[in-house]
Amino acid sequence: VHKARNIADRLPKALQAPVRRALRQAWELDDAAKAERLLRNLARTLEPRAPGAAASILEGLDEILTVVRLGLPRELRRSLACTNIIENVMGSVRRVCRNVKRWRNTDMALRWTAAAMLEAAKGFRRLKAKRHL
Repeated sequence: VHKARNIADRLPKALQAPVRRALRQAWELDDAAKAERLLRNLARTLEPRAPGAAASILEGLDEILTVVRLGLPRELRRSLACTNIIENVMGSVRRVCRNVKRWRNTDMALRWTAAAMLEAAKGFRRLKAKRHL
């Protein structure tokens, strides 16, 4: 999701919607090889008009297709395609640990990180596609 936004930001307005559709189409494919071909063709097509967007697609190709390559069911793939889960936890760790001025050792850092993750877990909701795990 975030990668699609980054790519769209490098495009003229007229190209944003078709490129988003192509990215979504690649993510919805069950075959990672077909999705990769589609994305490489998209990058090749964009190269003359939007070289930055084309480079961004090729640079992040492995990351873009990570969830597709896992072979997960479509519902679970959709839930895991967004980085919000990770960002939520990292934000909680930063918030809980921001008042520590002097880290004495790695054990202390691990304890504080674990405490922050336990704090973050209080706000977790169930994954929509949890039954597919």
